[in-house]
Amino acid sequence: MKTKKMMLAAMALTCALSLAACGNKNKTNENKDPLTGEDMSQTDESSSADSNGENDNNNNSNNNNNSSANANEFDKMINDKNTDPNNIISYINTNIVKAGADDVKHFFSGLLGFGDDIRNIDFTKLEDSRKYMSEDMVAFMDLMKLEGETPSMKMSDKENRRVINMTLSEMLERALLFENHLKKYPNDVSTEAAAKLYEEIATNAISGGYDKAQGIAHYYKGDSDDTINKEALEYYQKFVNANEGSNLAGIIKEYIDLLQTNQFKINDSMESFYASLHDKLNVAKWNNGTNNSNTNGTTTGNTNTNGTNGTTTGNKNTNGANGTTTGNTNTNNSNTNGTNNKNTNNSNANSTNNSTAGNGANSSSGTVIQGTVTR
Repeated sequence: MKTKKMMLAAMALTCALSLAACGNKNKTNENKDPLTGEDMSQTDESSSADSNGENDNNNNSNNNNNSSANANEFDKMINDKNTDPNNIISYINTNIVKAGADDVKHFFSGLLGFGDDIRNIDFTKLEDSRKYMSEDMVAFMDLMKLEGETPSMKMSDKENRRVINMTLSEMLERALLFENHLKKYPNDVSTEAAAKLYEEIATNAISGGYDKAQGIAHYYKGDSDDTINKEALEYYQKFVNANEGSNLAGIIKEYIDLLQTNQFKINDSMESFYASLHDKLNVAKWNNGTNNSNTNGTTTGNTNTNGTNGTTTGNKNTNGANGTTTGNTNTNNSNTNGTNNKNTNNSNANSTNNSTAGNGANSSSGTVIQGTVTR
């Protein structure tokens, strides 16, 4: 009897152990390493996270590779001078949708620097891409639309060079638009291109493209090649009155004094003034203190070439064929008070038919003075 009880107890113990083992079987190895018994829940999550991270890195790597490939393709187009500008524009329109901000800047700056004359680029074809561009890019394209419709300068088959294509008042107003752009968007993607056009248009509005060494007469000349039309004074003065405080108005104010002092004759002091326009306009101040735009000359070290046939060495200006050195000489302001000292010969100017100039920073190229100086 005793033996039977012992056998029953052993059987019960065996069954209990078996049930316990069976009951704990699933729990024992749940999320555990089958060999070490270590908890695998964190390891699995870590592996999953690592896997996801690896996928993300691969995706980022692929995106970066695609971006790099796109950048290389774009740069190849930009660096080939035979590339059709329209192909560059098509490329931008196609790729700008998925491009990052830096890529958009790269696209736009590359386009602005392509070719010899930015006016050859039809910015209206980028209309659908405007929503992906920064404010200064859009504003610059609007200015270039004006240049496309009525270029301030255009190629002349007769003279095989760019020549002035506007009345004096129109040139002044167009230059002011670019100056206002530079004031609002300094050190931006469009700054360098805008500064180059501003300097070109403003210089020609004042110097009339005059180049004695090349035999190019003043576009707004008077009765002879060595004089300036006296009626031009009226348009210069109206611009100054309407745009006090602008950089260009300050320079033209000096020029008005010089015109009157020299009785509208182009002499050494006038040529010296034209040669100094690069420094006076000082477009570098809007572009991180650097400016690569030179007018008719060369740059050596930190010296800049100034204006028409002039070279600056240190602080000294050497002017063209006349070899006149003026240093930092300013124009003679004596006996000049704007229109109060206007030559009596100007009384014949047809001012009654003139509209007023623009209103400061809000003036537009559509507001011009139509007068007898129409060259």
